[in-house]
Amino acid sequence: MKIFVIYVGGKTETSLIELHDIFFVVAEKIEDTYEEVKAKWWGVKKGFHIDAWGILESAEDYNITLTRQPTHVEEKLYFVNLGGYDSKKFTELHKNVFVIAKNESKAKVKALRQILNWESHHKDYLYEVENCCCVNNVTENKELYIHLEKTDKPKEFEFTCKYTPLSN
Repeated sequence: MKIFVIYVGGKTETSLIELHDIFFVVAEKIEDTYEEVKAKWWGVKKGFHIDAWGILESAEDYNITLTRQPTHVEEKLYFVNLGGYDSKKFTELHKNVFVIAKNESKAKVKALRQILNWESHHKDYLYEVENCCCVNNVTENKELYIHLEKTDKPKEFEFTCKYTPLSN
């Protein structure tokens, strides 16, 4: 089984522009994620789609594998969504990072180090739990456990940008 990171887009009944979210789904292939992704979507079904997806195989200096065997290490895999502003761009900018840390606070600090060159940091991201997700919790709900193995050659996160409609 693999951890799929899926970037989705769609609208709500009252939105004027497309909205986005990220889901983590455990499956063998991208097509096996579609039903779960559709069930998780909080917007209208019409126009709902996948914009991009990737398989998470490494983060920082660790390879990631899933097994049914629980792990007993303190470090966990976190997804952190960071926001900031550029005075020359009208919208808020986002950077999504994966970090290995012992807890959410340490994960946020590690992730924030990666955006020090941004002109203005969005301060709320330091404190809001909704912007930092422990991916271990997502997989353990399916009785699958993330194992982290130190590596000298972490694999770059590869993703596919392809509009894939999920609405009927």
